[in-house]
Amino acid sequence: MENKRIKLAVDIHHLLFEEAGTKRVTLNILCELYKKQELQIFECKPTYNITKGKKITDKLLRHLLRFFWVHIQLPFICYRKKIDVLLSPEYNTPLFTSCRKCVIVHDVHIHAQRQFNSSIWFYCYYIPFIEWAIKRADSIITISNFSKQEIIKWMHIDEKKITVIYWGIDQLFLNPASQHDFETIAKQFSIQKNRYLLFAGTFEARKNIERIIEAFELLQKRNEVDIHDIKLVIAGKAAAGRFSDRTAAIKALVKKYGLTDTVIFCGFIPDDFLASLYANALCLLFPSLYEGFGFPIIEGFASGVPVITSDICSMPEIAGGAALLTDPYSVIDVEHSMYSMIENSDLREQLIEAGKKRLQAFSWTAAADKIVNDIICCL
Repeated sequence: MENKRIKLAVDIHHLLFEEAGTKRVTLNILCELYKKQELQIFECKPTYNITKGKKITDKLLRHLLRFFWVHIQLPFICYRKKIDVLLSPEYNTPLFTSCRKCVIVHDVHIHAQRQFNSSIWFYCYYIPFIEWAIKRADSIITISNFSKQEIIKWMHIDEKKITVIYWGIDQLFLNPASQHDFETIAKQFSIQKNRYLLFAGTFEARKNIERIIEAFELLQKRNEVDIHDIKLVIAGKAAAGRFSDRTAAIKALVKKYGLTDTVIFCGFIPDDFLASLYANALCLLFPSLYEGFGFPIIEGFASGVPVITSDICSMPEIAGGAALLTDPYSVIDVEHSMYSMIENSDLREQLIEAGKKRLQAFSWTAAADKIVNDIICCL
């Protein structure tokens, strides 16, 4: 491979329906990989639509179309174009290819939180067509040492095949939106700068939003004037899977506690407003029950706001001492962390400064360099 460029195919079919998360990862990685002179990159995606309807027939059609693309059409494209390595940035990767395979596995929450996944989907699709394909890959990239250990534990994969690579931070958080943008959001949702606690993410069970609301309800009971105007802002939308979606329960809880005026549901926030929503928060809440990485942690660091996150899974590793850690299963602990962040301005400033320093560990350029090295090692 020394005398020619490596033909690298990148499967980007998930960009047809992905709105955040994996989409940002893929786009940032691609941007950096295109700078590598040793690579000849082929972006691969189907020309047909992969539906995202909510009906059972729509979901079945989507699975069939994805199966056809991942396991039949994509391998054929790799064969025809004489690809050297296929990079799958999302866990879907072909069972068989004529080329080497490198797959990115962000986490194994499907195993770790089995109760939130359909047994039919798990045993009839995930195990035979996703997990087996991952096991057959020549190289596996994951995003934290915690995730690496989870992959070894649940998938029984040789640790020598697994490389840990920390992702970078999206530029939109390093260059926050203008104050005018925040004024637009503030007016729309009746919020004030530094007077709201922010959660950003989908309404999945593992995101722990119900305990956040319960902790906020305890906070509101404190007989202190400077807390009464604090609001809880929840930015995000329903989870894709009906087994893990907690939208109805979350909204019912808000109604039960009489918090409809102080808990603000923003829905999905476009990128051009999201950075401003981060940057003007009093703090970011991310006491998740399970994460392979936890992008909101470093997004909070980049936005110059203090972060509250969990003391379990990958969160302490990613936070690196720059966030306030809490027990995500304890409503009392989460409430105490909220109160400490509101009342202790010195603590907030210390965490903001620590977060800025911690950001040095996260770089898309460094991540791309490691991916290229992994690709070369595949050959």
